[in-house]
Amino acid sequence: MSEPNAAPDPAPPASGPPSAAPGAAGTVSADTQAVIDAAKAAAGSYVGGFTVLRRLFASEVSLARDALVRALIHLLVTTVMLGTAYLLLTALLVAGLRASGVPWSLALGVPLLVSLAVAVSGILRARKLLRYADFDATRRQIKHVFKVSSQEDTPL
Repeated sequence: MSEPNAAPDPAPPASGPPSAAPGAAGTVSADTQAVIDAAKAAAGSYVGGFTVLRRLFASEVSLARDALVRALIHLLVTTVMLGTAYLLLTALLVAGLRASGVPWSLALGVPLLVSLAVAVSGILRARKLLRYADFDATRRQIKHVFKVSSQEDTPL
């Protein structure tokens, strides 16, 4: 009988890392880097959106600040005018009306009505200015970003 053929010698081990089979995953560090890069890109897009909202909010704070300052100035003027009008008109008209024989109630009522008219005018002007302090554009953008439906009852 003949002797069986001898098995071929095994190939010597390759130096370095073993090569990956076609279609297999890449190295762990490359996959990890790709995930990190994708996370950075996603976070960057969210930060960009929040940066725009922050700028919008800052613009509305500036607008509201100006409206509040103007409203407070008008309220201060209204308060001073109300006090001054009440004191001066009451003193002058009461003295003049009383000297002409008008009863006390009518002598005090006329300056009171004038003072109230000045106060109402100032209050209406202040309310008109405070309309700009409602942050309407910021609320609208937050609803759009978070896709809040109009049927939901939200504080925004």
